[in-house]
Amino acid sequence: MLEFRKIITVKKLLFLLGFFGLYFLLVIKPYVVGYDGSWHMEADLAEDVLRQYGRELLPEEFALLQSQRPVYAAGETDKFIARTPEYAARQIHSLKELLQKINGRELTLEEENRLWFQLYEQVSPEAVYADMERLIVFDIWDFYIDSYCEEVMQGNSKYESVSAVAEKRVAERNRAEVYSPCPRNVAEYNFMLLRYFAVFMMLGTCFFVMPYMVSENRSRMPALLCSFQRGRSYYRSRLAAIVAAVLCIAAVVCGLYACCAKQDRVFTFWNCALSGFASGFIGWLPWTLGSYTLYVLLLAVLASLGLSLLVFAVTCHLSSHVNAIASQIPAAICSLVYGGFFLFKAGEIDKPMLAAPVAGIGIFAAGIVAALLQGRWEKRKDVT
Repeated sequence: MLEFRKIITVKKLLFLLGFFGLYFLLVIKPYVVGYDGSWHMEADLAEDVLRQYGRELLPEEFALLQSQRPVYAAGETDKFIARTPEYAARQIHSLKELLQKINGRELTLEEENRLWFQLYEQVSPEAVYADMERLIVFDIWDFYIDSYCEEVMQGNSKYESVSAVAEKRVAERNRAEVYSPCPRNVAEYNFMLLRYFAVFMMLGTCFFVMPYMVSENRSRMPALLCSFQRGRSYYRSRLAAIVAAVLCIAAVVCGLYACCAKQDRVFTFWNCALSGFASGFIGWLPWTLGSYTLYVLLLAVLASLGLSLLVFAVTCHLSSHVNAIASQIPAAICSLVYGGFFLFKAGEIDKPMLAAPVAGIGIFAAGIVAALLQGRWEKRKDVT
């Protein structure tokens, strides 16, 4: 317990939370949606489907959903565009078609400005904005309906160049998981949250280990303890404290992730199959959004523990903070590479199925081996 208190100090915790605040503002905040808009409107539609039809939107239920689809009524902006020859000359008959032309860069900048100014002058900015907001609802419905028709009824998939084994998995997914209403925006934002929290977890746990070991080595107490048979068990106490501290920090990071995930409505679709028609994602295994999330967090915890044990073994021989920081550069690079790239959509069908778990378990195993070897070295210290 004494060694644990040396690692987890109030000063370090405040520093960690302060660093997280900066990390959140600079990196994570764009992927935590705290405002109303099209993002939440898409999730609202998916939640309504989940509430009415459950975790699978079967073909017969899809017919009922289509009957609930709102009918678009032309607004003031659409009526003005329809009766104005300049718009008709460019094959534009509604506000939606105008936006499609602009997004497709089919108009010059001068034409765009002239057409927009006509709307603002002849209709009114308020009416244009209101019609544009109203279009968002219908666009979301169009996307949801079209995604279902493409994935479920036509069997299309964005994964075209995949192996024979992957094709079998896609066929398996198309028999069941494809019916899941899990929305694309929730899944994509959760992928990003997991990516950045995994990096933060690995860097954070290493940060707690390094200064503890340096301060221990700079004191005379470890050397004195090794002069006694009972004192030589001190290594096991330090090792246990390291493991407990890493698991506690990992739990704190998972708690911070949960706060962000709740804001992004991950828990609403926690039990929905991740490889749904709306998400467009296909995994190697029949993940739910929740099981995939736990899988990634578990790999991040294992990698964090393994990397921290490697840092522990290395810093057992260092008594300078400068040298210790320099020696942690490989650990920082490993955190960025594994957390930022290996764990990003780790189970996706077009990625190697075992790359992420093998790498994570490999880092964990390397840490265990390093800690055991360091323990053997500790036992061989001369008793003086």
